[in-house]
Amino acid sequence: MAHDALRNSGLVRGLTGLLADLSDLVQKEIRLARAELAEKISARLQASVWLIAASVLGLITALLIVEGLVLAIASYGLALHWSCLLVAAIVAALGAAVFYHGRSLADEELLPTRSIRQVTRDIETAKEQLT
Repeated sequence: MAHDALRNSGLVRGLTGLLADLSDLVQKEIRLARAELAEKISARLQASVWLIAASVLGLITALLIVEGLVLAIASYGLALHWSCLLVAAIVAALGAAVFYHGRSLADEELLPTRSIRQVTRDIETAKEQLT
């Protein structure tokens, strides 16, 4: 009889409901963290594809422009090897600028920070309700 009264008490039902809600909340937060992580990985992949495309196009363009510039500079009387070195320095500077721009696009952190913050708040709220 006392066992049935304890089982039907508000405290036990409240604790059971709280644990069920907490379990559901943790599962939802895990799904949110997975979605956030997938979104960040997708953004990194997209940035990588753009960097590769920029590199290939830059290489083709550089080869065509370098040939034209070397011949144009050489036609003004500068030795061919000095013309090549001058143009190579300019192309290297442009390549460095493109690289650093692409790298700045890929600087986003991969950790699901919003989800971690939310889970921490949920745990604190559950602790407050239990005490």
